[in-house]
Amino acid sequence: MKQLSFLFLLLILLVTSCSAQPDITGKWYGRPDVGGFSMRLTFDISQSDNGYTATMESPDQTAEKIPVTSVTFENNAVNIQIAPIDFAYKGELNKEGIIKGSFTQGGQTFTLDLSRREPEPIERSQTPGQTDAYHTEEVSFMNEKAGIRLAGTLTLPKSSTSFTAVVLVSGSGPQNRDEEIMGHKPFLVLADYLTQRGIAVLRYDDRGVGQSEGDYAKATLDDFASDAQAAVEYLKTRKEINKEKIGIVGHSEGGGIAFKLASEKVPAFIVTMAGVGVDGFSLLRMQRKALFTASNIPEEYINQYNDYMDQAQRLAVEATSFFQLRDGITQLFTGTYMEKQIDPAVKQLSSPEIVSFLKYDPSPYFKKISCPILALNGMNDLQVPCSENLSAILEGLSTNKEVTTKPYFGLNHLFQTSNSGLPAEYAQIEETINPEVLKDIADWLLKR
Repeated sequence: MKQLSFLFLLLILLVTSCSAQPDITGKWYGRPDVGGFSMRLTFDISQSDNGYTATMESPDQTAEKIPVTSVTFENNAVNIQIAPIDFAYKGELNKEGIIKGSFTQGGQTFTLDLSRREPEPIERSQTPGQTDAYHTEEVSFMNEKAGIRLAGTLTLPKSSTSFTAVVLVSGSGPQNRDEEIMGHKPFLVLADYLTQRGIAVLRYDDRGVGQSEGDYAKATLDDFASDAQAAVEYLKTRKEINKEKIGIVGHSEGGGIAFKLASEKVPAFIVTMAGVGVDGFSLLRMQRKALFTASNIPEEYINQYNDYMDQAQRLAVEATSFFQLRDGITQLFTGTYMEKQIDPAVKQLSSPEIVSFLKYDPSPYFKKISCPILALNGMNDLQVPCSENLSAILEGLSTNKEVTTKPYFGLNHLFQTSNSGLPAEYAQIEETINPEVLKDIADWLLKR
């Protein structure tokens, strides 16, 4: 009997011990205040025999899931490291099931508490709700060349048939169909406005994002161009659409894709919003200079940094393997103030998208483009600087008599009314797209 009692007690202790071990697997949500912007972060933690693994998402910035380098959980202490972006989180799980902690990135520390409760997305005044002002249809279409199916939303006016139509093509980085960034949904706002003006609009999730198939991480600009072409071909199958009046509206890198497809006679016309009019190397150099200058970084440092990054980018274009690139950048940065940038630089410059962008040169495209073009840029744009890019577009398309360009005073890369133009402002600005820009695009499209 004593033996049975002892065994029963042992079982109780074992069950109590097991139940006392908290389970941190699953999704954890937080909303740190970073530079005046409260952005959502999500960690999705899994456990296997080899320990914990996780991904991090920042849905207000990008649709990308970032792999976590390491996760540890011991004595209620949670540690999360993401080496490529210099991110380190330390927290402690309390009795209420909240992980109280903070993260450090780029030498700065921010409070970040994590819970199981998902925070609500930021509401923006220009973001439309459900409407019966036009037809909305969830669609999918094949990119036969890539063997993948892409998913999107088609909005159709109610007023007539044989519509003018546009495909919206997003900028760099994995984007959903709304081109969602920092609580803003520029493509949703644009699609809503254009459709209410009588223009059909197709917007779609980038490959590997949302409901679209494919692998974004392995894709190049040519792949994204083939996705956009597949979207145009899909619109040609719709009886409501005028097949002779299908164009592309491309934002940022999407503008470069529009130039490429226009040179191949795919769209009937194009609109570029902060479209890249110079080669990839030049754009990234002028982008870094513009961003650093606006941040009051000394010119000497800017020039030094640009020189290092120029060399690293050449290595990326010339490297025949990941290991050759990693070794080259390690050798270049070791012993300099750039040493902490080795991992982030290798991660960024090994991306097929970035390498293909470094090889991007619109000059050959310009010579073959004969369709109407509307090229727009904000004068506060620090990512695709206005003067240099609009000038290059005008010069490259000098033989095309149907080119219209327009700079907008005070507008940034997202076409918001801004102060400095720095990306840190994007989230703090209530406006998603300046109304003048929306009107100009619609007015121009309706004349095609």
